Amino acid sequence: MKILAKTRVADGAPDLAAEAALTRNSTKSTSSRARRGLAMLAGAGVLLSLGIAPSLADDPLLSRLQGKWIGQGMVQNKPGGAQERIYCKVTNSLVNGGSALQQNGRCAVASNSGKLVGTISATGQGNYQGSLDSPQTRGPATLAGRAQNDTIVLSANFVDRASKKKEKSTISLVVGDGSTYRLVSDKSDILFTPDK
Repeated sequence: MKILAKTRVADGAPDLAAEAALTRNSTKSTSSRARRGLAMLAGAGVLLSLGIAPSLADDPLLSRLQGKWIGQGMVQNKPGGAQERIYCKVTNSLVNGGSALQQNGRCAVASNSGKLVGTISATGQGNYQGSLDSPQTRGPATLAGRAQNDTIVLSANFVDRASKKKEKSTISLVVGDGSTYRLVSDKSDILFTPDK
């Protein structure tokens, strides 16, 4: 790395000794960072060769949610409002080496429809986090929670689209054997089956 700052002695001529020292110190710093980076890469290589993966590839619950799905059920769009029938069509894709599930789709009820976009990431030791933007939220909800057996239980913080108030909800993703999954919250109950 070359330092662009120029130093001058009293008569205005370049101070070559000072410039050489700055360049030398900068080069030492850069090569020391490079050595640390190579050491970290070598350590990751050792872990991989021993079969110890540093990532959370192919999370077992998230991998059972991948694919194209049709969801049908009931949802409450407004606080205190009546339950409405809901229909969703979504595609769930594994990303980040299988440690995250990206969801893209659309849901519709008689009074409203809109995009469904979200990501759930496995963060280790049965923990999950993510975000979900749906027709019921104003902006994405933040999600965080844990897996319990075949269910991922997530706390959701969001702004309700109808009331424009901050809300909290618990969302449970009940993961089936790959032939179904179910999304249950205090405002919805939707069963998803493969879109064939």
